[in-house]
Amino acid sequence: MTRTRFTAAAMAAVAASVIAGCGDGTSAPAATTTPSEPIAISYHPCHDLPRDVIDELGFSPRNWTPNERTAPFVSNECSTVHIGPDYGAGFAASGETFQKVLDNKNLEEFKRTTIDGRDVYFANHQGISCYGTVDIEPGVFQFTVMMSRLADKDDPNEITSIEQACAEAERILTAVLPYVPDQL
Repeated sequence: MTRTRFTAAAMAAVAASVIAGCGDGTSAPAATTTPSEPIAISYHPCHDLPRDVIDELGFSPRNWTPNERTAPFVSNECSTVHIGPDYGAGFAASGETFQKVLDNKNLEEFKRTTIDGRDVYFANHQGISCYGTVDIEPGVFQFTVMMSRLADKDDPNEITSIEQACAEAERILTAVLPYVPDQL
């Protein structure tokens, strides 16, 4: 039980850092001399995803950690853990544009598809997670599945490959997107 709690806490902390740290690490010159206002996001996955859906998917809302960021873009985030298979996860509704995510040099495209009538981009984030991004005005909805680097590759309770991580991300997004509004 102690190992599970420690592992779950560690995975949730890493998931939060992945969501927060997915910038491309480059600075671009300002395109204009007038400052732009951040894109406002009112949807918050920790508060707005239905609890019964979350429970059915293997997440426990009582283990969710909400976070609200304002820089470099507005992002309402929720880090959590999933049990069976075990992985750290993060949901986010952010004011980052879909195109900016597509252009992020830290993401390697894994797959593009449509779920619930919405464009979805799955990417390998530096070999540590699958980053699922959904184009929803005025920004994006994201779900991240952390891969376990220390687990036995044959353990069915661990996510150890990008293929497993992205298949799980697609499964979760397919289940939750009907509950995400058309505008964040």
